[in-house]
Amino acid sequence: MKVNVQDLIEGCRVAEDIMGLTTYPIIKKGTELGPIHFEALKAFNIQQVEIFSKLADGTQAEVDPVREEAGGASVISEDPPLQKQYMELIHYYKDVFNNWQSGGKVDIVALKSRLMPLLRQAAKDENIIYQLHGWSQAKYYIAHHSVSTAIISYLLAKKAGYDQGGCIQLAVSGILTDTGMAKMPMSILKKSGALTQDEAKEIRKHPLYSYQYVMDSPLLRNEMKAAILQHHERLDGSGYPKGSRGKEISKSSQVLALADVFHAMTSARLYRAKKSPFKALELIWEDEMGKFDIALLRALQEMVGGLATGTRVILSDDRPAEVIFTQPQHLLRPMVKLADSGEMIDLTKERKLYIEQVIS
Repeated sequence: MKVNVQDLIEGCRVAEDIMGLTTYPIIKKGTELGPIHFEALKAFNIQQVEIFSKLADGTQAEVDPVREEAGGASVISEDPPLQKQYMELIHYYKDVFNNWQSGGKVDIVALKSRLMPLLRQAAKDENIIYQLHGWSQAKYYIAHHSVSTAIISYLLAKKAGYDQGGCIQLAVSGILTDTGMAKMPMSILKKSGALTQDEAKEIRKHPLYSYQYVMDSPLLRNEMKAAILQHHERLDGSGYPKGSRGKEISKSSQVLALADVFHAMTSARLYRAKKSPFKALELIWEDEMGKFDIALLRALQEMVGGLATGTRVILSDDRPAEVIFTQPQHLLRPMVKLADSGEMIDLTKERKLYIEQVIS
């Protein structure tokens, strides 16, 4: 199938020799594509290539093919709206989670194939980071949390410099982190109040159960399987299930850990209200310092903060405003102008106020 170069992912295999005004192919038929090939395609200004329908690992190549209009003009197939794609994956996850609760196996290939179109859209519209907490529903927390952790892990890994293959692996790992919750008693999953000590002890087993679901899969790198096991570990040793600390915890584990806790704080739960992404990240900086990798925290802060001048927002007191200026050292607290009165407010000084919502 023919695809646009910008839609290629690592592992795609070339179905025809790719020529670049050269005597010999710049990339030969059958080549498994990686970052070096993507650079070569850009250098030779190659717009479209023919690839096989399956990746090198045998899984389906989840990329958008080029459609041909009458007359031979090429057009890119349009994705459905982002929220629609998101909710379709939520409904699918709820169904397969019920199946896992009944003893069914985790089909990583099927989950990945459903996740990939959403990741491609998220890569095009990174404002999704502000929308996820608005879409969450307390009743279906595990589904929303798993899908959102996958998206945030993907964007965070991208920001942290992972290659495309690593970003996708972390996203797939992110959607698998809570598979072990399927082994939890329904009385715990549906509880609206605080857990007892015994219930909390049981919940802390879910990373191990999640790891057991994926440990024999050839579709995940060993590093990613370990990251699923460690996604509740903390650098200061305060996490679980093993209380690992420092260098015992891989960077990939820390990506999942930060994505997991950030979404958990910004999503609706049965026992508490959700927090704004801006407030949640401030609290992580203030209360969880020493538990997460500083470089990843800064990367997440840059993703959430640093709003462009003119961005419309809603403040925590429900007043609409517009971003006027953001200081590099205070990315989460820009200067804003109130929409109704034109009053200027410096959020670095008005600490009781914060940005509740970004208006896309």
